[in-house]
Amino acid sequence: MKTHVFIATTQGLVAIQNIAAIDDEDISSVVSINGTSTTANISSSYHNFVKKGVGIIQQTFGACSYRVDISARIDQGNSWQLAMYLGHLAQSKGMLGNGEVASGDNVICATGEVNTTNHQVLAVNKVALKFKLALPELQQWKALGAKVQFLVPQGNQEQLGKNDYTMVVNNLEDAALALPSTATPQSKPTTSTKKLVSTYYRHTIIILSIILFCVLLYGFKAVILPEDTQHQDTINLAQTSRGTNSLQIQLQALLRQNKSCETTTSKTLPSSNKSFANLELKQLCELYLVAPPSQVQVLLIAQDAYTVLPLFQTTKGWRIPLPKHRLSNRNYFLVTLADALSEEKIESLRLYRETMPKPQQLTQTKLTNWLQTQHIESSIYTHRLLVD
Repeated sequence: MKTHVFIATTQGLVAIQNIAAIDDEDISSVVSINGTSTTANISSSYHNFVKKGVGIIQQTFGACSYRVDISARIDQGNSWQLAMYLGHLAQSKGMLGNGEVASGDNVICATGEVNTTNHQVLAVNKVALKFKLALPELQQWKALGAKVQFLVPQGNQEQLGKNDYTMVVNNLEDAALALPSTATPQSKPTTSTKKLVSTYYRHTIIILSIILFCVLLYGFKAVILPEDTQHQDTINLAQTSRGTNSLQIQLQALLRQNKSCETTTSKTLPSSNKSFANLELKQLCELYLVAPPSQVQVLLIAQDAYTVLPLFQTTKGWRIPLPKHRLSNRNYFLVTLADALSEEKIESLRLYRETMPKPQQLTQTKLTNWLQTQHIESSIYTHRLLVD
């Protein structure tokens, strides 16, 4: 199921087709038309909406610049801001659609300007006209089987009569409720399910009884073994365990041999006190965290931005994205998890980060304390990428 976000305009609905992070401080954020090199006139305004200081997108979602593809031109005004924020929110959750609605999808149409200081949604002009132009498509998508919502600022509520589509929002927190929850509801067990569970438990008791018998038998044999043999086995086991643990977590770096990355050499960085040796960005082509199979998820948390990013696992390891054209060093945490976090828990971590006036205020101690209060078992590793 996808969530499609549309900007309601006086020319009709405009779909947000794709959002891609550029994360390059030398490149401005841009809004392009249908994936082409043609840019919308709101590109410069969108760039300001993204960048730290006056905007909120970089501060909230991490990257310093983005490219957004929309389905039609938008030439003026700021009423696109609410929909654009929701598009970024849907993209961060991995649920943003491309505007081609299918049965069961979620459709959000929105108009509203955003106060980037207090996150209030401000009233805009010609909301009644925007809704009138959008209504035929809203009805079509609803008949198709999609969930459809038309978000308007609270200040524009009186301009629209009662209908089946309007959702009134006062701030970005209200607007975020339009996105579907990622939680999976639990169904009640059926009679047949209960019977299967009962049978399962009976079989489990029998199996556990057999295991208990074997354990007692093994324990009896262990008692009569010579003590020196047991002691030697313990030493060997401890040595094997220490050897395995020392190789559990490491960084694997592919370093360039020349100006390009056509030829690379591999460098392994072992963990020392849960920290890795610094690496120079200009030498790096690729970077991976190598972890044992018991670690099912890895999060990258930047210290110089509000980035909370789940990494993707490849055959080489967990791929660490490399920032481009950095002007300063990047310090970040790598959090390894034996149990994957839900989208709600990751979002809670992002919100925790955003409560800090400056991203640099996040320390390893603070991160550890937060994870512990959430009852999340994890290991935290630190690393730095050097500009020079």
